[in-house]
Amino acid sequence: MNYISETKSTKIAKALEAMILDNTLKTGSFLPSQQKLADQFRTSSRPIREALKLLEAKGLVTITQGRRAQIRSNNLDQYVGSLSTKLINSPISTGKLMRNLMQVRISVATSAAREFTRLENREAYLTQLWKTSNTMESAVPKVFKRDAEGLKIFQDAENEFHHILINANGNQILCSIYDNIAPMLVSALNAIKFTPTQIEKRARDYIYLCEALQNGQTDLAVALVLVTLTTIENKIHDRYPDESAVSYA
Repeated sequence: MNYISETKSTKIAKALEAMILDNTLKTGSFLPSQQKLADQFRTSSRPIREALKLLEAKGLVTITQGRRAQIRSNNLDQYVGSLSTKLINSPISTGKLMRNLMQVRISVATSAAREFTRLENREAYLTQLWKTSNTMESAVPKVFKRDAEGLKIFQDAENEFHHILINANGNQILCSIYDNIAPMLVSALNAIKFTPTQIEKRARDYIYLCEALQNGQTDLAVALVLVTLTTIENKIHDRYPDESAVSYA
């Protein structure tokens, strides 16, 4: 296997993730030792350790000092369901819940933007992203006229943009996490009022994001995703200022 140095750990993690999710590696079984994995992937131990940490962060393996990594779950629905239940049923306020969900969304979207330029079929996805960003831009004049239909067109196109971006990478974990949290976030965000000027700026940023993705400017694309979603996150902070107002205990 020929891995370029900067993406060794990520590609190794993806290879192992695929074997876990297709049940080649069974729940409860142990991965080979780090040395054997290093030999298998023709690399040193450091990328192996980093890859295992990535799998641990996704809840797919358990790492215990002195033991080989153990497969925690190869049931994607179970993993995502467990994550969603944990987020929703945590004894925290509505504001804290929305912040947590938004942080997950930011992490998933920035990861998708970072990987996008490596896709072999990215042109097909770019066509779809351009279409949704142009739809957002064309809805802005209606938004300035306080047209409810125009606002809905913008919101639907924005949600579709992120859906396309995240699903383009083909990462089942990221796609499922996003699909599970998206309805909750969309419902919350629809209750938040944005000014026409703020919406116009968002539409323009999505155009810039498409240009960055098209030109292979990964760092700029990630930065634009962060700027756009952080601005939305700040509105959530304004909408839910009292952390103790509502409890999901």
